[in-house]
Amino acid sequence: MRKLLTVGLVFVVLSFLAVPMSARPCELSEKARIYVGWEGYFYQYLLYGQVVDPSSTLDSWMVVKWSKGWSFPFGSENDPEKSWFAVHFTWYTNDLSGFFGYETRVAWNNVNEIPDASYKVEEYVKIMIIGENSKYIEKGAYPAASLGYPFPSNAYVIHQTVEVYNATTGELLFEITFVPFRAS
Repeated sequence: MRKLLTVGLVFVVLSFLAVPMSARPCELSEKARIYVGWEGYFYQYLLYGQVVDPSSTLDSWMVVKWSKGWSFPFGSENDPEKSWFAVHFTWYTNDLSGFFGYETRVAWNNVNEIPDASYKVEEYVKIMIIGENSKYIEKGAYPAASLGYPFPSNAYVIHQTVEVYNATTGELLFEITFVPFRAS
């Protein structure tokens, strides 16, 4: 009985030491290396260190996570190889033209509500610092700077997938993986 009580006490003490690292929605946690919230808020954090215009959501929800070696936000030429930055975007649209309707997103400012839209689009992107002869380049990785952000020249998009759903039913309509290339 004493042994069981001792083991139980050890587990209780250890549980107090295990503090979960998480970010509250719409808050940037550099210690946990995560952001969960509106795309517009993310850019405000980068520019001003805080949200200055709560109405500017950019109608897109995002989850961003980066590795310990990654120099937040866009990486650095000096970051260790295989440092990474990953983002999951979600937006709604009625028109899939352009980049899956990103340019024609419908107004959306409550993550708990589905806006009046035909499609829900989710994009997954992973960017990594890689060497010139990396296996990722053979599989279609492309320079991350081509996304229009100041990523260093050794940062590459090593994974990019877009999924399109029926916004009302949640049914997956189609999925496209741009990187890595898959042989058919």
